[in-house]
Amino acid sequence: MDLSTRLVEQARELAPLVASEAVNTEQRGEVSRNLIDQFCSAGFPKVLVPKRYGGYELGVDTMSRIVRAIAPSCSSTAWIFAFYMGHNFMHALFPERSQEEVFGDKSFALSPGTAAPQFKMEPVADGYLVTGRSSWNSGSAAADWYISGGLTDGQDGSRQHLLFVVPAADAKVVENWDVVAMRGTASNDMVLDSVFVPEYRTVDAASVMGGSSPGSQLHSSNAMYSLPVMPLLLAEVLPIIVGAYRAVVDDYKTFVEARQGPRFTTRTPSKQLTQIKVGRGLAGADLADTMWDDYLRILTTTPPDVLREPVTRAALKARVATITDFCADGIDAVVGAAGAEAFRSKSPLQRFFRDISMLRVHAYLDVENACEQYGRLLFGLPPEAPI
Repeated sequence: MDLSTRLVEQARELAPLVASEAVNTEQRGEVSRNLIDQFCSAGFPKVLVPKRYGGYELGVDTMSRIVRAIAPSCSSTAWIFAFYMGHNFMHALFPERSQEEVFGDKSFALSPGTAAPQFKMEPVADGYLVTGRSSWNSGSAAADWYISGGLTDGQDGSRQHLLFVVPAADAKVVENWDVVAMRGTASNDMVLDSVFVPEYRTVDAASVMGGSSPGSQLHSSNAMYSLPVMPLLLAEVLPIIVGAYRAVVDDYKTFVEARQGPRFTTRTPSKQLTQIKVGRGLAGADLADTMWDDYLRILTTTPPDVLREPVTRAALKARVATITDFCADGIDAVVGAAGAEAFRSKSPLQRFFRDISMLRVHAYLDVENACEQYGRLLFGLPPEAPI
């Protein structure tokens, strides 16, 4: 058994524990330290880390399949694990000295953060003083470093969007993740107050988005590090959506199979509507898995120079958003067929319903926004959102 296959199998073995903690994960607002420790002990965070730093340097498909194995157990946990793996890839795009720091102790880092330019970066000698507040820092309950974005004045007077990394000790977490869905992700705000960030811990955001970062040159022997970031990030989150669809259909089937006896006259296996919902739901879940697998095939077989073309990136984003919309509609139909019983707090159906209802309007997964950007490029217009 090769390493990639072994890691996916380990993820499947971990899934029952993730499921057993799903309710507590939501109530706590974060993934337990026990689960994170097991995630780290299995070596999952090292999947995309370069071998020169002790990582596995496996493909994006391995990462995505690990996430898919966890996703039917808990969307929040799968989201956090996906980000921890994917953000190690982003660390590998920064300058060499930054990578040596981040990967030096254990060959990986747990790094929440967002790329949006939410901070002000004031140029000073050898770096920047960074001030501001960022939202959506998924995984902030367990952090070694933060990846964030900010704006600074370029040498030509223009505003430049930079990504930067800071040690968790330099950041203040504001515990304000008060939401009704994806509650276990600890996606809290993070504050920096005149924190010094050396130049070598920064990278031009456009170079990362476009696949021409310092890391792509440092690790030029592996074309993976020349991938534009957005298609890779979408490979992180798509298996969460697809896995949730599968979980909802399986849970619904189990739910109706338990409704036997004279007190149940609706939503039982003998009812035609129930049979239709299960059959159509399973067919839809199979199709979603096929579409996810096809996305991975495109991402891993298309040359990086083609993936770097804006219209290709926009097409992939529109594809993932459309798959997300398909899965969310399928989940809505199945949960609606379960009736009010599905909304008891003990039911996983309502948790997946809430989680995917939130994710379908995520900035990267919103189908209207993604398809608009794709359409703009097809008409020769510039995009108005990240691709």
